[in-house]
Amino acid sequence: MTIIPHHRILTVGTGAIGAYYTWRMQQAGNCTVTAVCRSNYEAVKANGIEIQTVAWGEVVKTVPSETFDFIVVCMKALPAVYSIPDIIAPAVEASPHAGIVLIQNGIGVEDPIKKRFPRNPVLSSIAYIGVTQNTAGVVYHSGSVQRIVVGLFEPIEGVDAESVLQTFGERCKLGGLETIVTDDIQNFRWQKLVWNGAMNPVCILSNLWTVSNVLADEKYYQMALTTKKEIAALAEALGHPMPPTLVDASMKTSARLADGYKASMVIDLEEGRPMEMEVILSNPIRIAEERNLTHIIPTWYKLHGDLVKYLAERNANSQKL
Repeated sequence: MTIIPHHRILTVGTGAIGAYYTWRMQQAGNCTVTAVCRSNYEAVKANGIEIQTVAWGEVVKTVPSETFDFIVVCMKALPAVYSIPDIIAPAVEASPHAGIVLIQNGIGVEDPIKKRFPRNPVLSSIAYIGVTQNTAGVVYHSGSVQRIVVGLFEPIEGVDAESVLQTFGERCKLGGLETIVTDDIQNFRWQKLVWNGAMNPVCILSNLWTVSNVLADEKYYQMALTTKKEIAALAEALGHPMPPTLVDASMKTSARLADGYKASMVIDLEEGRPMEMEVILSNPIRIAEERNLTHIIPTWYKLHGDLVKYLAERNANSQKL
């Protein structure tokens, strides 16, 4: 049996994703967890966090801590709304050797963290899981998938960042998570972007909203398929080889989703929350522009421009009300 040392873990952004993954790391044993909550603070303070999952049962657990071995960021990457480096700075300054774990979608999420904290190992991570928090402090896990892919963003001279990565990966595994520790995390980021980058704008601009509605409409099914192919081709052109079956698998995954399933940006739009426009769409589009590769992504490029206009008009109309 693998025995790991005691760790102190800080989770910043304890929504559904943050609560679930932190809980599983805690279940590996020999650690103390502190959760930073926002909208669900009062409920969590009073009742703890309840995890409802067919895979593990129900759990309520909250504990305090002060300094940390890992600072786990599960907030959405919204650089136009808030600065994650500013938010986590007090914890990093108190824990100068902590590994900073980013469980976030999109491209370029690591750059502002690395710039602000160059001596801290940055572990870039991607979550594959269906979790929701419809009631404050209550997280529902649907299905059995609970995967995390984690890799080191960049090595640091004089810092054993690889050991930090392996230790974090081992804790995730001991917590029962399907864990992939990779030396090419950006490849996995682009793989996930194939789904997020295509389905989010198509679901919104088609005015069909749900994934099942998009797939049932031949015009928008083809648009989603074409867009996924373009994103995969851009990734290839940027030096990230994509699995040959990726796009087909992505479409099949979409078809298996429950009726009424909505992409994350659709839900944010409906609920009036900021969307991850920058990291899911604008950052990779900007990279394509800088590398003169927009000819590879004509459909996706137009979708991005149309979505920018759509959101500007929607915002202008809402301000008139």
